[in-house]
Amino acid sequence: MNQSNPQLMKPSLSMNATTRPTTAIALAFVALIATFALTACGSHPIKPSGENVKISRSEASSDCREIGAVEGRNQSTKGTFETALEDLKLDASRQGANFVKIEQTSGTGTAVRGTAYFCP
Repeated sequence: MNQSNPQLMKPSLSMNATTRPTTAIALAFVALIATFALTACGSHPIKPSGENVKISRSEASSDCREIGAVEGRNQSTKGTFETALEDLKLDASRQGANFVKIEQTSGTGTAVRGTAYFCP
């Protein structure tokens, strides 16, 4: 009868050098997938747009929360007031606002400033 090495007969409960990196990679992969899954459930778009921002010269309603100052500009002197308003709405949207009260416009119509609010 052959005698076997007793070390080969016992199963090892500890991880050897070849399984440690594989386990670390698997855990990193699971963490990465979990991060993507959680960020995919966000309520704000990745690239905000100003299409849902209302612009007015009148005061915001009393249930609105003030966010802060916003500004819209044209990148060229040939820009229109509408282009400055679109830039203002984009700035407000990036800050989480959905309403802007216009406070000031430039004489040439190439810049506009206001106060951004979030209204429920």
